Amino acid sequence: MQQSGAIKLFCPAVSVFTAIITMVMMVTTGLMFPAIAVSKQDNEFAGRVISASGTLIVGGEAANPGHPVVGATVYLVPTTAMDVTTRMTASAIYAEPYPAEAYDEPLEDTIRLKGMDFPQSTTDSEGRFSIANVPDGRFFIHVTPAAADAEHLPGGDQSRASYSAEQLRGESMTIKISSSPSPAAIAVGSSTCIACHQDKKHWQRTAHKIGWTVPGAPGPMQDFSGHPDYFKALKSFPETGSYEDGTHLELGDYDSHRKADKFSLRVSGDDRLPIETTYADVYLWKQKADGKYFITMVNGLNPNDPNSPAHLEIKLLYGGAVHDQRYIVAVPPGLGDQPGWYTVLRYNMTGRDSQLNRARRVWHDYKFYLWWGPGGDSQYGTSDDLIKAPPINTNTVQAMCAGCHLTGWERYKDEATGQFLVRAVNDPNGSINIDDDPEMDEVNIGCERCHGPGSEHVANAGQSRFIVNPRNLSAERSSAVCGRCHDRRQGYGGKIAGYTQALSKEGNLARPGLSRHELITKYTDPIKKGPTMKGSGRDNNIWPDDIHSSKPHQQYSDFLKSKMYRNDRLLVSCADCHDLHGGTPYSRWLIHDPDDATSPLCQRCHAVDLLPHMEMKLNAKIEGHLTRCIDCHMPGTANTGGIAGNFGRMIKTPPYADAAEEEANAYWESPINSHVLDVPLKTNVGVKGVAPGKAMPIPYTGSCGTCHIVSELPSK
Repeated sequence: MQQSGAIKLFCPAVSVFTAIITMVMMVTTGLMFPAIAVSKQDNEFAGRVISASGTLIVGGEAANPGHPVVGATVYLVPTTAMDVTTRMTASAIYAEPYPAEAYDEPLEDTIRLKGMDFPQSTTDSEGRFSIANVPDGRFFIHVTPAAADAEHLPGGDQSRASYSAEQLRGESMTIKISSSPSPAAIAVGSSTCIACHQDKKHWQRTAHKIGWTVPGAPGPMQDFSGHPDYFKALKSFPETGSYEDGTHLELGDYDSHRKADKFSLRVSGDDRLPIETTYADVYLWKQKADGKYFITMVNGLNPNDPNSPAHLEIKLLYGGAVHDQRYIVAVPPGLGDQPGWYTVLRYNMTGRDSQLNRARRVWHDYKFYLWWGPGGDSQYGTSDDLIKAPPINTNTVQAMCAGCHLTGWERYKDEATGQFLVRAVNDPNGSINIDDDPEMDEVNIGCERCHGPGSEHVANAGQSRFIVNPRNLSAERSSAVCGRCHDRRQGYGGKIAGYTQALSKEGNLARPGLSRHELITKYTDPIKKGPTMKGSGRDNNIWPDDIHSSKPHQQYSDFLKSKMYRNDRLLVSCADCHDLHGGTPYSRWLIHDPDDATSPLCQRCHAVDLLPHMEMKLNAKIEGHLTRCIDCHMPGTANTGGIAGNFGRMIKTPPYADAAEEEANAYWESPINSHVLDVPLKTNVGVKGVAPGKAMPIPYTGSCGTCHIVSELPSK
């Protein structure tokens, strides 16, 4: 009989490639399991299930070895029972009746539909289980807590890789599953978390933590060392005593067909972007007296406007770590007397004023139309054009953005104005006071946005309980932690225009650890699921190929369509590629160098010789060090606010006479990488017969179009 101990890695019944994947996953994610003193037979698989969320290391030893999980069901999910062949599309995910909901969770849906027939065992009072006579085949190991168990979450740290029957028979295993806080738990702030978990302090360098910041006054828990260009745009705000000495921009030529940028915007006098009618002069400046940053608007159509000039104080910078930066401003006193904050301009981090498309230049409009009252507006009872305050409860960052950008989010109503505002958790190292109490608040993604509110965890210090550990969740639940915000589904918000991600009818945000099914059914408003293309049932945030995203923060909805999310060997989550605590030197906090063609980022699981691979797939060779896996499998498909960062393949090279000629001759490379992880084809409907400037930005991007000839593009 095989003695208790670590499971054997040698599995002659499966391919060498599968064995390598299993072994690498065990090593890189800590899946090697210790021996368990459990009596078992040769064909029996046994072990123990414990709760070990966030085990705190004290003096080099675990402070708590874990707690037995009682009444949980340990399933061996046969890989042959899983739906791994269905290719999910945007229509399957977004279009009612949402057919993908029947199979979008590879393990939990399979257990729900067929689990009664799977090999299984229920844990006893010590958390022990045993499954006799493991049948032939390959299996994923999944733990489902008892229905009455409100503390523990499904999955387990052994649920990511499939195992052969030979690997399981006669073996024992400790399975760790995640604990979770109760509904009564509240946020305590990241300063409290970091006091014990000093080894995660580098999280302060991530874009998650520096996304919102006070201009010129970053908070104590914000580290910008990894993003040296974050404050580059503030150089356009000269310190002066008069707004007229600031950087002068011009806004004009209103176009109602545009979305967030209905106006053209240019640096004053830049005739490369013609403006026929100037609506407003805009000045960027830093007030010398107090160091505050302002955007001042001067009415260019009506010199008698009583609201002109309007001095909008910049409360927060929004973004800047990647792609673009927006400016969150307060309504000036007397203009609207409303406390909500709004956005008004966008700075394109990769923009160039030599580009003629107004959305691809350095500065461009972002919802200025909300600040403009056209002549004949009944609100003013006048025929004059006026600067005005935006409509109340429409497009405030509190209503639209704060759900994903605050820790300890809570919505409340300002009684004086009727405007909905938000609170965040009080934290002595917070960066701003955003609510109705005098204490500093934690803005951005704190520890508790991904691990759950920590009051009960702190109250039971040393027990490693009542907090979510995504590593001990199934891959599908771990990815849903990120998917609460990296998806454009909209939560319930009542009559408030805009959206707050993952918000229930009761006004609660989705907590980490929930299933995708619960996220969809309880925290998504089907009426506000997103605009669709007429007659297509396809979400308007997806290219016409019905697969790839055209808009930002949709990495989760893209990833659901990938083979990495659904397969019979290794189920991958976001954290398998990204260090979400920011502990690496690589872009987007990837765990290995993406610019190395032989990087372990891909090669640890996909042992591929690049040159033969490319010759087989493309009938061509390119020097391996010049071509990375992500160049073909993660091309840029999504734009943010219309921004396409770089010229791709050109039919006619610059200079172009105007924006129309530019659009007809230049393909663009978008700044946001696809997470479908496929190789999009030139024959898809996103490029056939579409003007290059409006086409799906592949395959004729800078990455692909360098070698592939534009004349190959089908005309129909």
